[in-house]
Amino acid sequence: MKKSLKRSLSAGGLLILIAVLVLSRLAWFSSKDSSNAVAQGGGGALPVSAVIVQPDTMDNVLKAAGTLVASEELFVTTEISGMVRSIHFDEGTRVKQGDLLVSIDDAELQAQRDKAIHQKELISQTLERQRVLLEKEAISREAFDKVQTDMLVIESELTLLNTRISKMQIRAPFDGVIGFRGVSPGTYLQPGQPIARLVKASPLRLEFSVPERYQSDRLQGRQVVFNVAGYSEDFYAEVYAIEPSVDERTRSLMLRALYPNKDYRLLPGMFADLRIIISRDLDVLQVPSEAIIPQMDGDQLYVYRGGKAELINVRTGRRSEKTVAVTEGLAAGDTVITSGILQLRSGMPVSLQGTGF
Repeated sequence: MKKSLKRSLSAGGLLILIAVLVLSRLAWFSSKDSSNAVAQGGGGALPVSAVIVQPDTMDNVLKAAGTLVASEELFVTTEISGMVRSIHFDEGTRVKQGDLLVSIDDAELQAQRDKAIHQKELISQTLERQRVLLEKEAISREAFDKVQTDMLVIESELTLLNTRISKMQIRAPFDGVIGFRGVSPGTYLQPGQPIARLVKASPLRLEFSVPERYQSDRLQGRQVVFNVAGYSEDFYAEVYAIEPSVDERTRSLMLRALYPNKDYRLLPGMFADLRIIISRDLDVLQVPSEAIIPQMDGDQLYVYRGGKAELINVRTGRRSEKTVAVTEGLAAGDTVITSGILQLRSGMPVSLQGTGF
Protein backbone atom coordinates (compact mmCIF):
# COMPACT_ATOMS: atom_id res chain seq x y z
CA MET A 1 0.00 0.00 0.00
CA LYS A 2 2.79 2.46 0.87
CA LYS A 3 4.75 1.51 -2.25
CA SER A 4 1.70 2.12 -4.43
CA LEU A 5 1.14 5.50 -2.81
CA LYS A 6 4.76 6.47 -3.40
CA ARG A 7 4.55 5.51 -7.04
CA SER A 8 1.39 7.65 -7.46
CA LEU A 9 3.02 10.63 -5.78
CA SER A 10 6.13 10.27 -7.93
CA ALA A 11 4.10 10.09 -11.13
CA GLY A 12 1.97 13.08 -10.10
CA GLY A 13 5.03 15.13 -9.27
CA LEU A 14 6.56 14.32 -12.64
CA LEU A 15 3.42 15.47 -14.47
CA ILE A 16 3.32 18.70 -12.49
CA LEU A 17 6.97 19.35 -13.30
CA ILE A 18 6.39 18.81 -17.03
CA ALA A 19 3.37 21.13 -16.98
CA VAL A 20 5.35 23.88 -15.28
CA LEU A 21 8.14 23.60 -17.86
CA VAL A 22 5.69 23.77 -20.79
CA LEU A 23 3.88 26.78 -19.37
CA SER A 24 7.17 28.54 -18.72
CA ARG A 25 8.27 27.93 -22.28
CA LEU A 26 5.00 29.24 -23.72
CA ALA A 27 5.22 32.33 -21.55
CA TRP A 28 8.76 32.98 -22.81
CA PHE A 29 7.66 32.74 -26.47
CA SER A 30 4.64 34.98 -25.80
CA SER A 31 6.87 37.55 -24.15
CA LYS A 32 9.29 37.46 -27.07
CA ASP A 33 6.51 37.88 -29.64
CA SER A 34 5.10 40.80 -27.70
CA SER A 35 8.51 42.43 -27.57
CA ASN A 36 8.91 42.02 -31.31
CA ALA A 37 5.45 43.46 -31.97
CA VAL A 38 6.21 46.48 -29.85
CA ALA A 39 9.59 46.96 -31.50
CA GLN A 40 8.06 46.79 -34.97
CA GLY A 41 4.83 48.63 -34.34
CA GLY A 42 5.95 51.41 -32.11
CA GLY A 43 4.71 50.65 -28.63
CA GLY A 44 2.07 48.11 -29.64
CA ALA A 45 0.57 50.21 -32.47
CA LEU A 46 -0.41 48.29 -35.60
CA PRO A 47 1.82 49.23 -38.56
CA VAL A 48 -0.27 50.32 -41.57
CA SER A 49 0.15 51.92 -44.98
CA ALA A 50 -1.80 55.01 -45.94
CA VAL A 51 -2.32 57.63 -48.63
CA ILE A 52 -2.86 61.37 -48.33
CA VAL A 53 -5.75 62.25 -50.62
CA GLN A 54 -5.67 65.36 -52.79
CA PRO A 55 -8.00 66.53 -55.59
CA ASP A 56 -7.06 65.01 -58.93
CA THR A 57 -8.53 64.30 -62.36
CA MET A 58 -10.54 61.11 -62.89
CA ASP A 59 -11.32 59.65 -66.28
CA ASN A 60 -14.48 57.80 -67.25
CA VAL A 61 -12.96 55.12 -69.45
CA LEU A 62 -14.76 52.83 -71.89
CA LYS A 63 -12.92 49.53 -72.34
CA ALA A 64 -13.42 47.10 -75.21
CA ALA A 65 -11.66 44.50 -77.33
CA GLY A 66 -11.15 44.72 -81.06
CA THR A 67 -9.36 43.36 -84.10
CA LEU A 68 -6.99 45.04 -86.52
CA VAL A 69 -8.18 44.71 -90.11
CA ALA A 70 -6.47 45.57 -93.40
CA SER A 71 -7.84 48.73 -95.00
CA GLU A 72 -7.85 46.89 -98.35
CA GLU A 73 -7.40 43.19 -99.10
CA LEU A 74 -7.97 41.00 -102.16
CA PHE A 75 -6.68 38.09 -104.19
CA VAL A 76 -4.91 39.26 -107.33
CA THR A 77 -6.51 37.44 -110.27
CA THR A 78 -6.55 37.54 -114.06
CA GLU A 79 -9.50 38.46 -116.29
CA ILE A 80 -8.31 36.38 -119.23
CA SER A 81 -6.71 32.99 -119.75
CA GLY A 82 -3.09 32.44 -120.69
CA MET A 83 0.25 30.98 -119.66
CA VAL A 84 2.38 32.73 -117.02
CA ARG A 85 5.53 34.00 -118.69
CA SER A 86 7.26 35.57 -115.67
CA ILE A 87 6.78 36.55 -112.00
CA HIS A 88 7.87 40.07 -111.01
CA PHE A 89 7.45 40.09 -107.22
CA ASP A 90 8.99 38.48 -104.14
CA GLU A 91 6.64 36.95 -101.61
CA GLY A 92 6.02 39.03 -98.48
CA THR A 93 7.37 42.30 -99.92
CA ARG A 94 5.80 45.73 -100.31
CA VAL A 95 4.54 46.78 -103.72
CA LYS A 96 3.24 50.07 -105.09
CA GLN A 97 0.06 50.66 -107.02
CA GLY A 98 0.75 49.91 -110.70
CA ASP A 99 3.77 47.67 -110.07
CA LEU A 100 3.98 44.75 -112.50
CA LEU A 101 3.31 41.47 -110.68
CA VAL A 102 2.84 38.81 -113.37
CA SER A 103 3.30 38.71 -117.14
CA ILE A 104 1.12 36.37 -119.21
CA ASP A 105 2.31 35.20 -122.61
CA ASP A 106 0.89 37.66 -125.16
CA ALA A 107 2.81 36.62 -128.29
CA GLU A 108 -0.34 35.68 -130.19
CA LEU A 109 -2.08 38.93 -129.30
CA GLN A 110 1.00 40.94 -130.27
CA ALA A 111 0.99 39.23 -133.68
CA GLN A 112 -2.69 40.06 -134.14
CA ARG A 113 -2.03 43.67 -133.22
CA ASP A 114 0.89 43.94 -135.68
CA LYS A 115 -1.37 42.61 -138.41
CA ALA A 116 -4.11 45.05 -137.48
CA ILE A 117 -1.67 47.97 -137.50
CA HIS A 118 -0.54 46.99 -141.02
CA GLN A 119 -4.16 46.73 -142.17
CA LYS A 120 -4.90 50.14 -140.73
CA GLU A 121 -2.02 51.66 -142.71
CA LEU A 122 -3.32 50.14 -145.94
CA ILE A 123 -6.87 51.30 -145.27
CA SER A 124 -5.60 54.76 -144.38
CA GLN A 125 -3.82 55.00 -147.75
CA THR A 126 -6.92 53.79 -149.59
CA LEU A 127 -9.08 56.25 -147.69
CA GLU A 128 -6.89 59.19 -148.79
CA ARG A 129 -7.07 58.11 -152.44
CA GLN A 130 -10.82 57.65 -152.20
CA ARG A 131 -11.21 61.13 -150.68
CA VAL A 132 -9.41 62.66 -153.68
CA LEU A 133 -11.55 60.70 -156.11
CA LEU A 134 -14.71 61.66 -154.22
CA GLU A 135 -13.80 65.34 -154.54
CA LYS A 136 -13.43 64.82 -158.29
CA GLU A 137 -16.70 62.89 -158.28
CA ALA A 138 -14.85 59.92 -159.75
CA ILE A 139 -16.40 57.53 -157.19
CA SER A 140 -19.71 57.33 -155.44
CA ARG A 141 -20.34 58.44 -151.88
CA GLU A 142 -21.24 54.87 -150.99
CA ALA A 143 -17.82 53.58 -152.08
CA PHE A 144 -16.07 56.20 -149.95
CA ASP A 145 -18.26 55.45 -146.92
CA LYS A 146 -17.40 51.75 -147.19
CA VAL A 147 -13.66 52.45 -146.90
CA GLN A 148 -14.32 54.85 -144.03
CA THR A 149 -16.31 52.13 -142.26
CA ASP A 150 -13.42 49.70 -142.75
CA MET A 151 -11.17 52.22 -140.98
CA LEU A 152 -13.55 52.45 -138.01
CA VAL A 153 -13.68 48.65 -137.75
CA ILE A 154 -9.91 48.20 -137.78
CA GLU A 155 -9.46 50.97 -135.21
CA SER A 156 -12.00 49.25 -132.95
CA GLU A 157 -10.14 45.96 -133.35
CA LEU A 158 -6.86 47.66 -132.41
CA THR A 159 -8.42 49.20 -129.31
CA LEU A 160 -9.72 45.79 -128.24
CA LEU A 161 -6.36 44.12 -128.86
CA ASN A 162 -4.51 46.80 -126.88
CA THR A 163 -6.94 46.31 -123.99
CA ARG A 164 -6.44 42.53 -124.04
CA ILE A 165 -2.65 42.93 -124.20
CA SER A 166 -2.68 45.32 -121.23
CA LYS A 167 -4.60 42.70 -119.23
CA MET A 168 -1.78 40.26 -119.87
CA GLN A 169 0.29 42.50 -117.58
CA ILE A 170 -1.15 41.96 -114.08
CA ARG A 171 -0.39 44.96 -111.88
CA ALA A 172 -0.95 45.87 -108.21
CA PRO A 173 -4.28 47.72 -107.81
CA PHE A 174 -3.06 49.51 -104.66
CA ASP A 175 -0.05 49.86 -102.34
CA GLY A 176 0.36 46.89 -100.01
CA VAL A 177 2.20 43.74 -99.05
CA ILE A 178 2.02 40.83 -101.48
CA GLY A 179 1.63 37.38 -99.94
CA PHE A 180 2.53 33.86 -101.06
CA ARG A 181 2.09 33.21 -104.76
CA GLY A 182 -0.02 30.35 -106.02
CA VAL A 183 1.36 30.23 -109.55
CA SER A 184 4.69 29.67 -111.27
CA PRO A 185 6.11 30.45 -114.71
CA GLY A 186 4.40 28.05 -117.10
CA THR A 187 1.15 27.86 -115.14
CA TYR A 188 -1.88 28.17 -117.40
CA LEU A 189 -4.22 30.68 -115.79
CA GLN A 190 -7.98 30.71 -116.05
CA PRO A 191 -10.08 33.87 -115.55
CA GLY A 192 -10.56 34.55 -111.84
CA GLN A 193 -7.78 32.19 -110.72
CA PRO A 194 -6.01 33.54 -107.56
CA ILE A 195 -2.39 34.51 -108.02
CA ALA A 196 -1.49 35.99 -104.61
CA ARG A 197 -3.10 37.92 -101.78
CA LEU A 198 -2.47 41.66 -101.63
CA VAL A 199 -2.97 43.36 -98.26
CA LYS A 200 -2.97 47.09 -97.60
CA ALA A 201 -1.72 47.27 -94.01
CA SER A 202 -1.06 51.01 -93.87
CA PRO A 203 -3.35 52.30 -92.55
CA LEU A 204 -5.07 49.60 -90.51
CA ARG A 205 -8.67 49.61 -89.34
CA LEU A 206 -9.43 48.80 -85.71
CA GLU A 207 -12.90 47.24 -85.51
CA PHE A 208 -14.70 46.91 -82.17
CA SER A 209 -18.14 47.10 -80.61
CA VAL A 210 -19.47 48.96 -77.56
CA PRO A 211 -22.72 48.61 -75.60
CA GLU A 212 -25.59 50.56 -77.15
CA ARG A 213 -25.79 52.92 -74.14
CA TYR A 214 -22.64 54.67 -75.42
CA GLN A 215 -24.26 55.73 -78.71
CA SER A 216 -25.05 59.17 -77.26
CA ASP A 217 -21.46 59.87 -76.18
CA ARG A 218 -20.33 61.31 -79.53
CA LEU A 219 -17.66 58.72 -80.18
CA GLN A 220 -16.97 59.95 -83.72
CA GLY A 221 -13.46 61.43 -83.86
CA ARG A 222 -12.45 60.26 -80.37
CA GLN A 223 -8.97 58.96 -79.71
CA VAL A 224 -8.60 55.23 -79.05
CA VAL A 225 -5.65 53.94 -77.03
CA PHE A 226 -4.94 50.26 -77.62
CA ASN A 227 -2.42 47.55 -76.82
CA VAL A 228 -1.45 44.38 -78.68
CA ALA A 229 0.48 41.26 -77.73
CA GLY A 230 4.24 41.53 -78.05
CA TYR A 231 4.39 45.30 -77.45
CA SER A 232 4.44 47.08 -74.09
CA GLU A 233 3.73 50.51 -75.58
CA ASP A 234 0.42 52.23 -76.30
CA PHE A 235 -0.84 52.73 -79.84
CA TYR A 236 -3.28 55.47 -80.90
CA ALA A 237 -6.13 55.40 -83.39
CA GLU A 238 -9.09 57.65 -84.15
CA VAL A 239 -12.73 56.67 -84.57
CA TYR A 240 -13.81 57.53 -88.13
CA ALA A 241 -16.96 55.48 -88.68
CA ILE A 242 -19.90 54.21 -86.61
CA GLU A 243 -22.39 51.60 -87.79
CA PRO A 244 -25.76 53.34 -88.27
CA SER A 245 -27.74 50.63 -86.46
CA VAL A 246 -27.49 48.60 -83.25
CA ASP A 247 -26.98 44.83 -83.44
CA GLU A 248 -30.29 43.46 -82.14
CA ARG A 249 -28.68 40.22 -80.98
CA THR A 250 -25.79 41.66 -78.95
CA ARG A 251 -27.28 45.12 -78.26
CA SER A 252 -23.99 46.64 -79.32
CA LEU A 253 -22.75 49.22 -81.80
CA MET A 254 -19.88 48.56 -84.22
CA LEU A 255 -17.14 51.20 -84.61
CA ARG A 256 -14.07 51.58 -86.77
CA ALA A 257 -10.93 53.52 -85.89
CA LEU A 258 -7.97 54.25 -88.13
CA TYR A 259 -4.36 53.54 -87.14
CA PRO A 260 -1.66 54.87 -89.57
CA ASN A 261 0.76 51.91 -89.19
CA LYS A 262 3.31 53.77 -91.30
CA ASP A 263 6.13 51.46 -90.24
CA TYR A 264 4.08 48.28 -90.84
CA ARG A 265 4.80 47.10 -87.28
CA LEU A 266 1.31 45.78 -86.67
CA LEU A 267 -0.43 43.14 -88.76
CA PRO A 268 -4.04 42.57 -89.78
CA GLY A 269 -5.78 40.04 -87.57
CA MET A 270 -4.04 41.09 -84.34
CA PHE A 271 -6.19 41.28 -81.20
CA ALA A 272 -6.32 44.63 -79.39
CA ASP A 273 -7.34 45.72 -75.89
CA LEU A 274 -8.55 49.28 -76.17
CA ARG A 275 -9.89 52.16 -74.11
CA ILE A 276 -11.61 55.44 -74.87
CA ILE A 277 -11.85 58.36 -72.45
CA ILE A 278 -15.56 59.24 -72.44
CA SER A 279 -15.31 62.10 -69.94
CA ARG A 280 -12.82 63.65 -67.51
CA ASP A 281 -13.78 64.97 -64.06
CA LEU A 282 -11.57 67.52 -62.30
CA ASP A 283 -10.78 67.92 -58.58
CA VAL A 284 -11.98 64.49 -57.55
CA LEU A 285 -10.96 62.91 -54.23
CA GLN A 286 -9.92 59.32 -54.96
CA VAL A 287 -8.83 56.49 -52.68
CA PRO A 288 -7.42 53.05 -53.51
CA SER A 289 -10.14 50.44 -53.96
CA GLU A 290 -8.72 48.31 -51.15
CA ALA A 291 -9.40 51.09 -48.62
CA ILE A 292 -13.18 50.92 -49.09
CA ILE A 293 -15.24 48.77 -46.68
CA PRO A 294 -18.64 48.01 -48.29
CA GLN A 295 -21.64 48.04 -45.95
CA MET A 296 -25.35 47.44 -46.48
CA ASP A 297 -26.21 51.11 -45.93
CA GLY A 298 -23.13 52.65 -47.54
CA ASP A 299 -19.34 52.54 -47.55
CA GLN A 300 -16.75 53.14 -44.83
CA LEU A 301 -13.01 53.59 -44.57
CA TYR A 302 -10.35 54.22 -41.93
CA VAL A 303 -8.50 57.51 -41.63
CA TYR A 304 -5.41 58.22 -39.55
CA ARG A 305 -6.02 60.82 -36.86
CA GLY A 306 -3.88 61.49 -33.83
CA GLY A 307 -2.04 58.19 -34.00
CA LYS A 308 -5.24 56.17 -34.18
CA ALA A 309 -7.46 54.61 -36.83
CA GLU A 310 -10.87 56.25 -37.06
CA LEU A 311 -13.72 54.60 -38.96
CA ILE A 312 -15.81 57.07 -40.98
CA ASN A 313 -18.81 56.82 -43.28
CA VAL A 314 -18.32 57.98 -46.86
CA ARG A 315 -20.31 58.21 -50.06
CA THR A 316 -18.55 56.82 -53.12
CA GLY A 317 -19.02 57.57 -56.80
CA ARG A 318 -17.31 56.50 -60.00
CA ARG A 319 -14.79 53.67 -59.92
CA SER A 320 -11.70 53.30 -62.06
CA GLU A 321 -9.41 50.32 -62.41
CA LYS A 322 -7.58 51.04 -59.13
CA THR A 323 -9.38 53.88 -57.36
CA VAL A 324 -12.81 54.94 -56.12
CA ALA A 325 -14.12 58.51 -56.08
CA VAL A 326 -15.32 59.72 -52.66
CA THR A 327 -18.00 62.39 -52.95
CA GLU A 328 -18.88 62.87 -49.26
CA GLY A 329 -17.25 62.26 -45.87
CA LEU A 330 -13.64 62.92 -46.84
CA ALA A 331 -11.60 66.11 -47.11
CA ALA A 332 -8.47 66.99 -49.04
CA GLY A 333 -5.40 66.22 -46.96
CA ASP A 334 -7.00 63.35 -45.02
CA THR A 335 -4.80 60.31 -44.51
CA VAL A 336 -6.63 57.14 -45.59
CA ILE A 337 -5.41 53.79 -44.30
CA THR A 338 -4.99 51.19 -47.05
CA SER A 339 -3.58 48.09 -45.29
CA GLY A 340 -4.50 45.94 -42.31
CA ILE A 341 -8.17 46.81 -42.78
CA LEU A 342 -9.43 43.49 -41.39
CA GLN A 343 -7.39 43.90 -38.21
CA LEU A 344 -8.40 47.48 -37.51
CA ARG A 345 -10.96 48.72 -35.02
CA SER A 346 -11.98 52.34 -34.62
CA GLY A 347 -9.73 53.99 -32.01
CA MET A 348 -6.94 51.40 -32.35
CA PRO A 349 -3.39 52.82 -32.17
CA VAL A 350 -1.59 52.60 -35.51
CA SER A 351 1.78 53.64 -36.89
CA LEU A 352 2.26 54.77 -40.49
CA GLN A 353 4.75 52.83 -42.57
CA GLY A 354 4.43 54.87 -45.74
CA THR A 355 2.12 57.31 -47.50
CA GLY A 356 1.28 57.67 -51.16
CA PHE A 357 -0.49 59.99 -53.55
